[in-house]
Amino acid sequence: MNQRPCSKVACNSEAEATLTYVYADSMAVLGPLSYSAEPHTYDLCAGHAQRLSVPQGWQVVRHVVLGHEQS
Repeated sequence: MNQRPCSKVACNSEAEATLTYVYADSMAVLGPLSYSAEPHTYDLCAGHAQRLSVPQGWQVVRHVVLGHEQS
């Protein structure tokens, strides 16, 4: 898998998660880093993924890989 940087401006950390917005459902889906960069998704480092916030009324779905501890 290619290493990609975090999508946040001025962050040089390595991406560890991929964020996708589902606007019709007011939902943000955060999961493991996708195998390749995709349009309309955002790759986030561990710090930005952990501090993710969404607009009021939205929900966050966090997919985790079984067998990996979440810090």
